[in-house]
Amino acid sequence: MIGDEFAKFLESEGFGVLGTDIFHNFQPDSPDNCITTYNINAPVLAESSSLSVDNCCVQVMVRNKNEELSKTILRNIHLNFIGFGGEKLVPSSSMTITESAVDTNPYSIGKDEKGRNECTVTYRLRVQTFNNKNRL
Repeated sequence: MIGDEFAKFLESEGFGVLGTDIFHNFQPDSPDNCITTYNINAPVLAESSSLSVDNCCVQVMVRNKNEELSKTILRNIHLNFIGFGGEKLVPSSSMTITESAVDTNPYSIGKDEKGRNECTVTYRLRVQTFNNKNRL
């Protein structure tokens, strides 16, 4: 899934370490400062039925005790990724990102129940997959 690969991409770009301060599909209660990626539903492309092309979304959430730092980290992720396309997120990927777009701009969603700041952004991606038995 794309969220897992995006988490690996964030690690490869130096934003943290998977399982330590980068997580996928589950944000643990600690550490206070972390990044979590989530797979988000996206509209199905008509051509997805027979071509090796899919539409998907990934949400990136940054949690940090420092409000400005949470915004800065998310902004740096955004600046590092926006416009990405034409290659795999990580070398081991089975997908090539052919197009990326912002689905929701980076924004603060406020504080969680422990007073930690949370910011998020969602990207819509068009991906080409490989080794599909029944798709071109």
